[in-house]
Amino acid sequence: MHTEVIRVTDDAGVEFQLGQKIAAGAQGSVHRVVGYPDLAIKLLARSEDLERIEQVRRLPLDGLAIAPPITLIRTGGDGYMMRLADEMTPLREPYLPREFGHRADPNWYLKTGGLRRRLAIAANLASTMASLHARGLAYVDLNPNNVMVSEDVTRHATWLIDTDNLTSMTEPNWRIKGLSGYIAPERTRNSPPTTLADAYSLGVIVFRMLVLCHPLMGSATFEFDAETADERIDRGQFPYVDDPDDDTNRLPANKWPKPLLSLTLSGRLRQLCQRTFGAGRLAPTSRPGTSRWREVLFTALDNVIECRGCCWTYYRLSPQCPYCGLTTGATPLLTIYPGTLETRLSARNSLALSDTGTQILPRHVWGHYDETEPVLTVRPVTGGYELTPHGETEIVNADGRPVTRIATPTGNDVYRVHLRTPMRPDRTIALRSVSAR
Repeated sequence: MHTEVIRVTDDAGVEFQLGQKIAAGAQGSVHRVVGYPDLAIKLLARSEDLERIEQVRRLPLDGLAIAPPITLIRTGGDGYMMRLADEMTPLREPYLPREFGHRADPNWYLKTGGLRRRLAIAANLASTMASLHARGLAYVDLNPNNVMVSEDVTRHATWLIDTDNLTSMTEPNWRIKGLSGYIAPERTRNSPPTTLADAYSLGVIVFRMLVLCHPLMGSATFEFDAETADERIDRGQFPYVDDPDDDTNRLPANKWPKPLLSLTLSGRLRQLCQRTFGAGRLAPTSRPGTSRWREVLFTALDNVIECRGCCWTYYRLSPQCPYCGLTTGATPLLTIYPGTLETRLSARNSLALSDTGTQILPRHVWGHYDETEPVLTVRPVTGGYELTPHGETEIVNADGRPVTRIATPTGNDVYRVHLRTPMRPDRTIALRSVSAR
């Protein structure tokens, strides 16, 4: 079969040959570039959108996991070049229900990364969106076609493409509303793009990744044909499937994916979804923002463990593995407290230690989500855990002497050390062994 060779030239005068198409939508298509595995080119459906791309190039996107325009394509088509690692694929490929995947197959859920990888990708996406919003920008068209993730299911790199929809909140771009199934209800009523509309779209993606259905697609939608049901979902005209005060749109009992509600949504995630798709469904100001999604998703991720029998990943408070039924053993839990005295803090400062080693990040220690270099690495060794501080960080005991190892806690044992970093607040680290409820 003959394949047409398409060549384009950017505004620097360099010619490129388009390769595989990796994404397509109403605004254009994204292609790999032959001979350049770390590049991609988007061809725009409308030549007049090039002016918008020139504006996007001036937006403050440095340091974000977003692929901005590098050069413009003006010959052979209208579009732009962006950087994109070759081992990435659109999020829609492995995860979206209805069109992709086998929703009733737990093996498929496990083979595509299970709960841990889904939470990691969701947390990365929420982090990028929260950082974008902190710069006064909205993404506008957040959907799985625009989210790229690692093809390797053991990794969870997450990037956003299609930056041509980005808009400043001081001069919002009204033209793009969003993709059906992910659009915030107020956008169907011609409201302007906002960060809270982005937060709704983020919530839908997270819910669909974890629970494998739209948060409004319950039993009430079965009374309508698919097209009508989808339109009503976009307008927010169905209750949330897990609404505590309205049971008219529940997921069918004793059928997949109903069990995933309790298996994949932590207590705080469940509250977040209720606020987003309950009161916040039609009242945007009642929705949590993306920074709250980031915090709750990372907290959930930090408290996931892996079954020793079947490798299913689940929350540490579950008394047994949801897949094979193996009893959950005691989990080593590391908790970070301010200063030198233990005080009651939120669960975001606690994390389950991994059998392969755990990196303690600035978000754990000081709540800094924009810093990714580890502060401390904790590795299991015979009889305990090895502590490796990074940079200028020191781990010391109450006498100020360096500590390189902590014994494995048993029973009610709690071992404490102090973390000191120049120009940063001191922290106390406590290691204990906790059992599931």
